Amino acid sequence: MANTWPKERRLIGTKVQRVDGPEKATGRAKYSFDINRPGMLHGRILRSPYAHAKIKSIDTSAAEKVPGFKALFVLAKPGSEVYYAGEEILGVAAGTEEQAADVLHAIKIEYEILPHLVKEEDALKAKDQKTLSGQGNLIAGNEATTGNVDTAFKEADAVAEGTYGAATISHQCLESHGLVAEWDKDGNLTVWASTQATTGTANELRNYFKIPQDKVKCITHYMGGGFGSKFGADVQGRIAAELAKRAGGPVKLMLDRAEEITSAGNRPSAYGKVKIAGTKEGKLTAFQIECYGSPGVGTGSTVNLNLLPYVYAIPNIRRKNTVVRLNHGGARAMRAPGHPQNCILTEGAVDDLAAKLNMDPLQLRMKNLPQNDSSAAQNAPQSWNALRHTIYTDELKIAADLMEWGKKWHPPGKGPGNGPIKHGIGMAMHTWGGAGSDQHDVFVTISSDGSALVTSSTQDLGTGERTVLAIVTAETLGLNVPDISIKIGESPIGRSGGSGGSTTCPGTAPAALNAACAARDELFQKIAQRLGAKAEDLTITPGKIADKGNNKSWSWKEACAKLGMDSVQGKGKWTPGLSNVSVGGVQMAEVSVDTETGVVRVTKMVAVQDCGMVINKLCCESQVAGGVIMGVNYALFEENILDRTTGRQVNPDMEFYKLGGIEDMPKIIVHMHDMPERGVIGIGEPPTISTCAAIGNAIHNAIGVRVPFAPFTPDRVLAALSQKGGNT
Repeated sequence: MANTWPKERRLIGTKVQRVDGPEKATGRAKYSFDINRPGMLHGRILRSPYAHAKIKSIDTSAAEKVPGFKALFVLAKPGSEVYYAGEEILGVAAGTEEQAADVLHAIKIEYEILPHLVKEEDALKAKDQKTLSGQGNLIAGNEATTGNVDTAFKEADAVAEGTYGAATISHQCLESHGLVAEWDKDGNLTVWASTQATTGTANELRNYFKIPQDKVKCITHYMGGGFGSKFGADVQGRIAAELAKRAGGPVKLMLDRAEEITSAGNRPSAYGKVKIAGTKEGKLTAFQIECYGSPGVGTGSTVNLNLLPYVYAIPNIRRKNTVVRLNHGGARAMRAPGHPQNCILTEGAVDDLAAKLNMDPLQLRMKNLPQNDSSAAQNAPQSWNALRHTIYTDELKIAADLMEWGKKWHPPGKGPGNGPIKHGIGMAMHTWGGAGSDQHDVFVTISSDGSALVTSSTQDLGTGERTVLAIVTAETLGLNVPDISIKIGESPIGRSGGSGGSTTCPGTAPAALNAACAARDELFQKIAQRLGAKAEDLTITPGKIADKGNNKSWSWKEACAKLGMDSVQGKGKWTPGLSNVSVGGVQMAEVSVDTETGVVRVTKMVAVQDCGMVINKLCCESQVAGGVIMGVNYALFEENILDRTTGRQVNPDMEFYKLGGIEDMPKIIVHMHDMPERGVIGIGEPPTISTCAAIGNAIHNAIGVRVPFAPFTPDRVLAALSQKGGNT
């Protein structure tokens, strides 16, 4: 019989402190940067100083004579082209970091400098110029039309048009990309990697070196942030492993801050012209968008075109997207890929139409939520399609109450007071997937001393995965979280998927439940006769094992002692019915805008979020608050700035690449819309989606004019205010 989540939950859904908190707070936790192997060498990468160039020659003869030089590995050979400032050319290994730097300085490369483009607007104007291989700089976008768009616009009571968008930003992981690579005498490779995918990283290296699976081991006990950018060994990992093999010793290669920002992936830009229409009653009737964005040297779309317009039910839609390729580092998945951009491009237009209709944007949204799907309600009553209208409606009401929307909202630019500081509120909505899948193995071992060990190769990005496994296991075995030992982050333990797409908790929590149930059942089978009971009569209560056949009970340790020299192990994997997919969320922002300086301060954020069954409420709330903080940075501060002339990024650091400090952060109110009947759903991605759009709408509400592009910096606010209609 399939396992089910307990109806009465003792630990699941409560607030539990992270089990690895003490290790992180005291510094005992070892990250990849902390790994130092005997005889370890240091790797560095020589990168292109030009945004586009052809390599004419490479001379490494002097470099190989530099004291401390150990190994060299060339990627880009003479005759090849490099396509952005920061692209990898070769790697070196030396005895110390300083010696590795000296080796790089001694390498002589002759380049033929070629034309480049690093600004979207320049590439759109220079349509015939090609500075990248393959499809060139512009990839004609997908187009799609639903309904009769032109007629809908003609018959509408109100039409709003505007431009909206957001710049390219960096992942800015505090622990940069990289790993330590070590080969043993038998040809086994071990890497200590900062990765979101231990098994994926091991498999990448196995395939690269064409060696058996059991010859590669990836260890990630702790890692410092990935946000979607760390799913494999990457080029720097392959370089480190190549150097280690050639040098005959372990090599550490971790990117420095500039490399991390320019070459380790980014969230791509998205800009668009939007036209939206509706009736005087507030029904949205038409939506048209022509958008573009840049994935850098990549080729992927920077928006989810099929999800535009985002969230809302609009019958007539026309959409077009153009991919603008530029000579800067490529895009990588970043916490809800495409969704923040979709949200920004849609939500600003919705608020602008509400202003045209003289309508409260909260009420406009209420009138245009997607309806519950009646077919889904019959076939899968806990599915997103069956519940989306109900969930959004409940969340809007909760958020409005927490923000005091009815008291604080005013028409755009019409707030109280005559001074330079203007106040406003705004909102936005989002959705995300977050499904589990059958690629996670979890093992629970019970020993005769009563100890319980959970093992899995999955990794903890700082999201509380260890605590999730401990909670589920402790709940099932009638124990407490401190009673459970956790060992994760080593690829040989078993299968595990990458921690992306909000899939880890809904994949591993069901597997942990199944493993704990299997271990429990095996325990009952082994000790029943020794307890004078039948296995089918044994049951678990907190801290005890009871015989419901004769009302006897034993303490957990007393019962486990009956194992003698034995132990039991249960293996679990994900099974359908214990997790679900897709969630909804609502965020509201309150801001103050100084119309003399253009400075925006976010003073309050309300985030109402569904994630199905909450496993650890404390970590869930932390995840949501963390997503909001990332969204505030996206809205107000972050932007990759590239120089047209040199093609280089001018702020590849943490001084001029601005991140908000603690004084820049608002009061954040998180409400978890707990729906245990839906099963477990991921929470990592969704809470960062709608923050920026909500802040943009709050600024519009405060000053009465749209600041079209994020980040909403003082110069952009002042530029918007200088236009007709600005509230000065």
